[in-house]
Order: sequence, then structure tokens, then C-alpha cells
Amino acid sequence: MVFKNKHLFWIFALLTAISFDQLFWERGLGINFFIFGLLASLGGLIPFWLEKITIPWTSYLLLIPVGFFSIMTFIRAEPSTTALNGLLTISGLGLFFMTLQNGFWYLYRVRDHLFNWFHLLLNTVIGGIVFFTKVKPNPLSSKDDEEPGNTEAGNSELEVETPSDKSKNYPFLKTIAPYLRGLLIALPILAVLAFLLGQADPIFNDRLQNLFSQFKIENLGETIFRFVYILVISYVLLSTYAFALLESKKYQVKEEDKFTIKPFLGSIESNVVLGAVNLLFLAFVILQFNYLFNGGENISIEGYTYSEYARRGFFELIAVAVVSLLLFYVLSIITKRQEKNQGWIFSALGLTLVGLVALILVSAYTRLNLYELAYGYTRLRTLAHIFMIWIGLLLIAVAVLEITKNMTRFALILICFILGFGINLNFLNLDQFIVRHNVSRVLAGDHETFETDLDAGYLATLSHDAVPKLVEFYTNPEIPENIRNEIGAVLACKAAVAEDQDEYSWPAYHYSRNQALELLQSQEKALDQYPISYDMYTLFVEVNGEVRSCTGYQPEPFD
Repeated sequence: MVFKNKHLFWIFALLTAISFDQLFWERGLGINFFIFGLLASLGGLIPFWLEKITIPWTSYLLLIPVGFFSIMTFIRAEPSTTALNGLLTISGLGLFFMTLQNGFWYLYRVRDHLFNWFHLLLNTVIGGIVFFTKVKPNPLSSKDDEEPGNTEAGNSELEVETPSDKSKNYPFLKTIAPYLRGLLIALPILAVLAFLLGQADPIFNDRLQNLFSQFKIENLGETIFRFVYILVISYVLLSTYAFALLESKKYQVKEEDKFTIKPFLGSIESNVVLGAVNLLFLAFVILQFNYLFNGGENISIEGYTYSEYARRGFFELIAVAVVSLLLFYVLSIITKRQEKNQGWIFSALGLTLVGLVALILVSAYTRLNLYELAYGYTRLRTLAHIFMIWIGLLLIAVAVLEITKNMTRFALILICFILGFGINLNFLNLDQFIVRHNVSRVLAGDHETFETDLDAGYLATLSHDAVPKLVEFYTNPEIPENIRNEIGAVLACKAAVAEDQDEYSWPAYHYSRNQALELLQSQEKALDQYPISYDMYTLFVEVNGEVRSCTGYQPEPFD
């Protein structure tokens, strides 16, 4: 393949990798992740734009969720939300470059996604090598750029095509040679000018000293490590760009090819499997109606307390829902349904399975509500709550696909499910949600069955996202004094370990952290009434006549 701007790919890949080092080395996560994602995207797109290669608008659509989740990495501080944002950003960029030139990501089936992701991951190993062997510079464009009288340069450019030229065997070396020569010429000039500027400005001189301190013998190991991972990141980026250039246009969706795998399992066998699973689920649902959906009145008959029954099984029930969904999808692909009645029976059993799984999810949701009434909200319980709602929506979508005989669109539905879950989690603001509901639960104080003491120790473990809501409760005059003091002690603990904003350079800027620090500083005088003390590595706070550890939370089972 002849490509005029071939050299821009590896140059941008290398510059982006260097920017990663400068943005992240010894810095926390902040706006640097968004900047790196932006540079990685532009590094692959600019050569395409310069070459005027057509990119479908459907490919650009993927940049909308990628941009959203990358921005939220410096808006939300809650760990699971941040991890999901980072994962979805990287996955979105991978899918973007994987389908860059065809734009058919929304038509891909599950098999297509799995195959292309495997192909992309394999390409990260050999893609850079393939790029330099398959992509050639355009000799005519280089010749046109030279002066008419410079025949020697023109002839040397044309010699790329002659077998006798040794440089043809090493195209990469021929490409970078001019840059290396220019760098060697520039180094002594830069050294002299930098020395003079350093003498003129002491601050600039300090920056130069810090830069060259990396090359001291005691920092040699660190320098080598950073150099190696810069090369690795640049190679991975170059391989991804090479995939977008060489592979992303090859796959074309064929609507007539409706089935990824030729159906091989008989309809009777599939119906037996679905029927057996349905009977098992039906027995379970009937039991839930008797014990759980009846308000829990019959639970004590079996020897369990309300809270003991509630704390068991909701994660297992989620797993049952996911496994059942996968089972139905696989059977829908591999089952032979030549006759009309075979398809009707399979669909009926499948929709029955979906309905029973939905009831099982309702059971899991109810169990989780009972558990939260007993012990309050935690991150894991809240995540399970949200996930169950989205699994329920996914079940509805699968039922619609089965009714309309359009199960090949399951991959698109799955992408929408993942994006929806991620967006929901970001807008919910997990740690603020936990603070709001746990404090409100204590303020209600009308539940006689369970303990309703505020678990201030757990609130102290939450991220910066929780601080605005904690301050809102603390400054509310209608909050009872004892609860207000508990919240104040949590804020005092957080203020004691709060980072100084001056410690963070601009690449590590994080909105949630800055907002939390400003709010804590605004309450500094009010929080003096909660003295902080240290004992070795433990932080203690005095509140309501007691001295408590700031990290004294002990999680309940299945927290």
C-alpha cells in the first residue's frame, strides 16, 4: 500500500507515548487521562485526514461515548466508576479504530466482535512490523516536492524501487535517517542556547537541572524503565493505527448471512433443555412468592430471621440471570428450526425463560432491599442494584429480538446495555448516593426490626465524591446534634488526610478532589471541635465523648 504520510503514523505514536510519560509519571489520575485519549485519537486520525481517506460518520459516533467516559475520569473519584470509565474509554477507542474505515460496528454480531478483538490484540504484537513492510511511501509525491534542478535527489528517491538499493530492505532506517541527522545537528545548538537561557533565568535553570537529573547514574534504572515503556506504548499505538489503515475496511457485513454458526442442535433437544430449566425456575419462583413476596411473614417458620434470609443469595441470583441469558442466546443460534411449529415452541419456551428470570431478578432486588434496610448501602450493594435493573432491561430487549426474529442484533443491544450502565453509574454519583440514603435511613428511624445507627466509619472510607453531600448534611440546622457530630467527625478525618492542592500539577487536576478540598477548607474552623490524634499509622477522632478510629469500619458479609 502506497501512503504519502506514512511517517506521520510512527511519529504521532511516539509523541503520544512520550506525552503519556509526561502526563502520568509520578502523578495521580486526573485530566491527564482525557488528554492522552485525545492525543491517541488525533494521532491516528490526522494522517487519514491529510491523505483524504473517507471515514464514515458512523465511526465518528463512537467518539461521543469515548469523550464522555474519558471526561468523567476527572469528574468522578469513586474507584469502581473511575475504573469503568477508563475501561470503556479504552474499549471505545479500540472499537473506533477497529471499524474506522467501514463504520459497521453497529451491524457486527457477537462473533464479529470477538473475532475482530482477537485480531486487534494479535495485531498489537505484529502490527508495527506489518506496518513497515506493507505500507510504502509515495515516491512520486516526494519527487514532486523537490526542485526541478535537483536531479540527484530525484534519482535517489526513485532508486527506492530498484532491487539493488540496500535501503529497500530497510525502509524504516531510510525514513528516520533525515530526522536523526537533523537531531544530531540540533543538539549542540540547543545545548549552547539552553546554557545561555539558564544563566539568564534561574527558574528556567532549575527546570533544566530537573530535566537532566534523570540522566544521573543513580536514576539510570528509572530512565531505562521509562524509555522501555515509552517504546512499548508507541508500538501498541502504531499497531492500532496500522490495523485501522490495513484491516478496518476489509470486513463487510452481509445481511444474507444471518447465522454465524450453522444450526446443528435439534429443536427437541433444545426444547427439553429450556423446559427443564423453566421447571426449576418455576419451583424457585413459587417458593419466593411463599416466603419473600409475602412480606417475609413465613420466613421465621423455617428458622431464619428476616435479616439472615435477606443477606443470602442476591449475587447468586444475578449470576443465574446472566447464565440463563447466555444459555438462551446460544441455543437460539445453534438450534435447527426448519418447521414453523418448531420455531414457535422454542420461542414460547424461551420467552417463558425470560419471564421467569425476570421474576428471579425481582427476588434478588427484594432481597437486596431487605439487606440494605438491615445494614445500609455500600458500593457493592448499590452496584448490584443498578446492574439488576439493566439486566432486566436487557432481558426485555432479548425478548423483543426473539419475537421479531432478529437475534443477530444482540451485539448492538449488548453495547447499548454496557454504555447505558456506565452512563447511569456516572450520573448516579455512587458515593453521594450512599451518603444521602444512609443518612436519610438513620434520620427516618422508624424501622423497628433493624439497627439504624449511622455507620460513620464506612462513610469515612468513601471518595471525594461524598464530601459535598456530607457537608450539605453537616451544615443543615435540622439535622439532630448527635448525627451532625458523627458527620462532622467524618469530615474532620477527611480534612486531616486531605491532600494539598499545591502538590498536584495541572495534568493531575481532578474536579471532584478540588471541590472536596475547597469545601473542607470552608469548614475548617467548624471541624476544630473534633480533635484528631495519631497513634503510629492510625488516625483517631474524638466525637460525642468517644475516641474512634477514622478507619474503624468492619464490613458485613457480602458488603
